[in-house]
Amino acid sequence: MLNSLRVATFLAFKAITRGNLGVTLMTIFMLMLVAMNLLFVPGLINGAIDSSNRILIKTYSADIIVEPKGENPFITNAESLMKAIESIDGVAAVASRNTINAKITFEGKQTTCTVVGIEPKRDEEVFEISQNIIEGAYLSPRDRNEILLGVQLAGADIKNLELYSSSLQHVHAGNKVIVSYANGPEKQYTVKGIFRVRFIQTDLQAFITDLEFQSVMPASRNRATSIRIKLEQGTDPQTVIKRIDNLRDDLEFKTWEETAGLMKSMTDSFFLINQILSAVNFLIAGITVFIVTYVDVVNRRRQIGIQRAIGINPQSIAISYLIRALFYALTGLALAIIAFKYVVIPLEMRHPFTFPFGAA
Repeated sequence: MLNSLRVATFLAFKAITRGNLGVTLMTIFMLMLVAMNLLFVPGLINGAIDSSNRILIKTYSADIIVEPKGENPFITNAESLMKAIESIDGVAAVASRNTINAKITFEGKQTTCTVVGIEPKRDEEVFEISQNIIEGAYLSPRDRNEILLGVQLAGADIKNLELYSSSLQHVHAGNKVIVSYANGPEKQYTVKGIFRVRFIQTDLQAFITDLEFQSVMPASRNRATSIRIKLEQGTDPQTVIKRIDNLRDDLEFKTWEETAGLMKSMTDSFFLINQILSAVNFLIAGITVFIVTYVDVVNRRRQIGIQRAIGINPQSIAISYLIRALFYALTGLALAIIAFKYVVIPLEMRHPFTFPFGAA
C-alpha cells in the first residue's frame, strides 16, 4: 500500500507539472470561486441573522418583556416591581413602557402609530434608540409637549424609505405635529428629534416622556403596559423569569425570541437558503472535479495503458487522480481564504450590505 501511494504521488506530481497549465489554472480558479461562495454567502446570511436579532433586542423588545396577565391593561405598582427585578442576579437594566394608539397629523398628511411613554434615562439603559438620532435630540426626563418620532413616521424627506409614501414625509426636528390619542385627547407637540434604527417596527413608533404620558392618561401613574428587561451577557432568561414569577402571580412573560414573529420567519428562511446554496456549491465543486478528471482520463487512455504495461497497478493510477483532485481543492480553498480575508472582508467593511434591519 505504501509503495502504491508513493507511485501515485509521483504520477500526480508529474501530471500536474507537465499537464496543460491553462486547464490546471482554470480548475483551481473555478474551485476558488466555489470556495469563496461557500465562505461569503453563509457569512452574509449569518451576519444578517445576527444583525436582525441584535437590533430586535436592542431597539424593540429587550431580552425579556413582562406584561399584565389576563385582561388587565396595566401592571400595577410598577415602580416597586422594577426595583425588585433590578435586584435579581443577571439583570442589567429595567425600563417601563406605556403605549397608546394615536393619529399624527402634519400639513394635511396623517398617519397612525403607537405612542410610547418612557422614562428616558431608564429606557436609554435598556435600548439603543438614543444612539440613532438623525435629527434633533433625544428626550429629557422633564420634557413636556415634545415628541420623538421614528423616521418611518416622520419621513424627513428621505424618499428611499421603505414606508415613505405612508409617512408624514416632510417632518423635521422643530416642526409641530398634532397627535390625536385613541382615548380622546388631542395635543400639539414639537418634534424634538427623529431617530432611525433601521428596524421598521421600531422606526414606526413615537416616544414621549412618562410625565407627558400621564397628562394624556392619568390612570397610567405608577403603572406600565410592559416592563422591558436587559440581561447581563450569559444570563439564562428562564432563570430570571422564574425569579420574577415568584414575586407576583399577575404577570406573564415573553423572551425576545417569542416576540420575533416575522423576523423569526425571515431568519428561518435565511437559514434554509444558506443550506440550499451550500449544497449547490458542493455539487458544483464535485461536478467540476469530475469533468476535469473524466476529460483527462479520456485523453490519457494510451498513456494509462502504457503505465499498466510497465507494471503500475490500477490502484496507484486511481489514487494519483484522487491526489490531483485533492491538490486542486486545497489550492483553490487556500486561495479563496486569502482572497476572502484580504479582499472581500475589508471591502465589505467599507461598503456593508444594508438590510431593513441593519447592516450585515
